[in-house]
Amino acid sequence: MSILSFIADLPNRLARVTSGGRMIKEVDGLRFLAIFPVVIQHLSERYLRNSPVDFIKGSEYEFVTFIASRGFIGVYIFFTISGFILGLPFAEQYLKGGREVSLKKYFWRRLTRLEPPYILVITGVTIFLIVFGYYKTEYILPHFFASIFYVHSIIYQEWTFINPPVWTLEIEVQFYILAPFLAIIFFKTKSLLLRRIILVGGLVIIILLQQYFGILHGPTWLTILGHIQYFLLGFILADIYVNEWRNGIQKKGIYNYISILAFLVLIFSWSWDYLLLNRIIFTSFLVVLFYSVFRATWINKLITLPWITAIGGMCYTIYLIHLPIMEFLIKYTSAVSVTNSYTINFIVQFLLIAPVLMIFSILFFLAVEKPCMHKDWPEQLVNYLRSLKKK
Repeated sequence: MSILSFIADLPNRLARVTSGGRMIKEVDGLRFLAIFPVVIQHLSERYLRNSPVDFIKGSEYEFVTFIASRGFIGVYIFFTISGFILGLPFAEQYLKGGREVSLKKYFWRRLTRLEPPYILVITGVTIFLIVFGYYKTEYILPHFFASIFYVHSIIYQEWTFINPPVWTLEIEVQFYILAPFLAIIFFKTKSLLLRRIILVGGLVIIILLQQYFGILHGPTWLTILGHIQYFLLGFILADIYVNEWRNGIQKKGIYNYISILAFLVLIFSWSWDYLLLNRIIFTSFLVVLFYSVFRATWINKLITLPWITAIGGMCYTIYLIHLPIMEFLIKYTSAVSVTNSYTINFIVQFLLIAPVLMIFSILFFLAVEKPCMHKDWPEQLVNYLRSLKKK
């Protein structure tokens, strides 16, 4: 096989394995839309910390660094995707008489699918930090075990320094535990109107309670209490998908422009101030983005392109390894500068680091994450070890 044919076939090799055997390409396209701003923000932050260049300050610098700082949009897209994916089988069970979801299989699937890559990365980074003298063993070990068991933010009330982005995975795990019980509350309501009133009403109440009790300004921000509304947005979309899109989605050109508008609103409405109006606008347009992407024409085709869905499909791998790789590479690439323009230099840094990140992500995905997507991999591993023992 030639290199060109191998590259052309690579998106097929990178295709995810789903537990239900059903691939929703739009979801992987949205995953790409989520991971991209996260990577951009983390690269921008590391470059600003390490670059020796005295950048020209002004409107160009302010605008580009502002756009590059919108990585949290990706986090909330991820949360909404999780709510959608986890809510879908429960919505089909309760609303359409679909196959009953086994809670034992549900939790076992979360464990076998997500834990091995996570443990491997956290362990690898911890060993690296100890061996190269960044932290003493006795200091880092408590943080290591807190991270491994997804309680670092709860115990230390801050994200783990071992791999900071995984604070969101701790919140994801908290939602995985709650999801089956929340699904009973929402999806067992048979009346479509009443169910959606409950879902939307629940969202509004949660946002108001977060605002009133200051949940977003304390350690509770790092827990499900500060972000549960985004997962419930996914429940709303699962409800729509099961009831309206199950047998096909009617697409219209107007939704191309609505989806672009929604993404722009997300960029400019999110802020660290957590103003109530901004949060309501952001949450509303997040669901508008998802809805319009599913119903758009050329935007839908764009985000379902093979390479877009392939990169989106391995977003978990990219999310786990991108920051350690950036932290290592930026110490060397930051010495490369072209002008005093931040935009030009940042593009150069992206072109230097992105290919390396992609190569490592592809290798890790194919070697570690994708095998864990197969439901029966633990049994296959046990059988393989038994065969070796017999020999």
